[in-house]
Amino acid sequence: MDKENRVWSHSVNTRLQHLESCNRAFPGRAVTKDLQEKEENEKLKGQIKKLEARNAELLSKAMAMHKHSEDMNDPSRLSAVLQRYEMLRLREWEKIRISTSHRWTYEQGSHIIKRLFDACEEDLQQRTADIFKVLGIPPSNDTMTNSKQGIMREIRNLFGQSCYQNHSEVYSEIVKKAGVHAETVIQSQFILQCCRIYCLLLLQDPPVKAEWNAEGRLTEDLEHVDKKDVVYWKKTVFLWPIMKCWEQTIVKGVVWDEK
Repeated sequence: MDKENRVWSHSVNTRLQHLESCNRAFPGRAVTKDLQEKEENEKLKGQIKKLEARNAELLSKAMAMHKHSEDMNDPSRLSAVLQRYEMLRLREWEKIRISTSHRWTYEQGSHIIKRLFDACEEDLQQRTADIFKVLGIPPSNDTMTNSKQGIMREIRNLFGQSCYQNHSEVYSEIVKKAGVHAETVIQSQFILQCCRIYCLLLLQDPPVKAEWNAEGRLTEDLEHVDKKDVVYWKKTVFLWPIMKCWEQTIVKGVVWDEK
């Protein structure tokens, strides 16, 4: 319990004890007020039960948060990867956009980023499927759900270590699958960073994935690349997707007006 709840609970218990003491000291008065005091006692006891249930729920949530808390010594932890993703969206993309040679338009950037992210997902899915095949685990074997979950954590850990160590051959293979070509050193660095950072997001537990469908999406999940108010948006297209962990939005998507 927090301090406020402890004080409130102590006050309720003290009041109950006082009522019981009065019943013993003044039996005649207690008889005349028996029904009223009984109802009040039951009401107070009900409030205590609700308070205890609320505290149990809060404790359960706190324990769950603690269980899944980040290891601050892990450089591939979610908060660290999200910081790098934010730098990719802002600083690194800006370098591409204002480059004096072979600059990318929003349309080119949107197309390239989506192809890279899709290729990252396909690559990790294929690598995972290959491991399950070696282990002899059918992809749709529901009876091994718990075992699969444990194996998936180990796979994520191994892949995460590999991704963080910046094995360029892994990312080069993903870029090749995406069919994306760089014309400058800046573009090549940007492309590889897109692959590396998104792979690290996919390897979180649970994974953080890109959502490219804006249909029916709340505007709170989106922002305009030119910082326009939503009333001035026209036919919008994603430059950067919404990043989601299950149904929770982790990073807003960035849109631009398609001409």
